Amino acid sequence: MIWVLLGVGSVVVAGVYTFIWPRPEPGVRRSTSSRMVLRWGHAVVWLLLAVSCFMRAAGSEVQVANLIAFAAGLLYIAFIASAVIDRRL
Repeated sequence: MIWVLLGVGSVVVAGVYTFIWPRPEPGVRRSTSSRMVLRWGHAVVWLLLAVSCFMRAAGSEVQVANLIAFAAGLLYIAFIASAVIDRRL
């Protein structure tokens, strides 16, 4: 039951981050990869975490759920790095 609640919470957070993201300052141009990571990265991180939670709730392979959660962590690192680099430029 807890995994379902965590999954639903993660979907809600992903929905929020679909509408809230780091917008560039006027006149600042971003590379395509940076723009994609900053626009969608945080929402996708939460969706991946939701998938991992729902897989655990369904009794799926824990190793696969762990890999999906690990992928979310890697994407989060890329998101934070892009945000820090974007703010420094």
